[in-house]
Amino acid sequence: MLIRLAQEDDAEQLAQAEYDTAASQEGLLAAKPHEIPISAFRSKIKQLRVHGLYLVMESQGQLVGHLILEPLGLSATRHVSQLTVVVHPGHTGTGYGKALMEYAIDWARKSAGVEKIELRVRSTNYRAIGLYESLGFAREGRLKNRIKLQQGYADDICMALFVDGTTAEQIVG
Repeated sequence: MLIRLAQEDDAEQLAQAEYDTAASQEGLLAAKPHEIPISAFRSKIKQLRVHGLYLVMESQGQLVGHLILEPLGLSATRHVSQLTVVVHPGHTGTGYGKALMEYAIDWARKSAGVEKIELRVRSTNYRAIGLYESLGFAREGRLKNRIKLQQGYADDICMALFVDGTTAEQIVG
């Protein structure tokens, strides 16, 4: 298993992995495969090389997962990074997601300017919710009926981790 920075040459494989992920479980990803061109992957890889983090995980020379940590753009919110993690179909339940998350959290703790990591996860993705909670993420809210499915809706659960170890309760209280 190898975790490395994404390269522009990875864009096509990453696009295919997201297409396969979206096709394998409706609602798991918000974007439909046709809504994200390969050029957008290349652009995001270049952008996050300077500001943020775009990781890929390889196993036996094959990409098996990827992770994005993208700082929010406004000066008042730049201390917050939005997290996206995708374990590619056929590789879930292997610990790859946890390894990517641990790498990213460690990177964030060492990076000046990153204070909080936020993510959204489908309310139906129990495995991911359990993983995030095991890594210290706390639920901060719920966006009702945010993802429209062929049959009904899915909620998004908003979760966050303060990388300095502060909890939401300590900030509020």
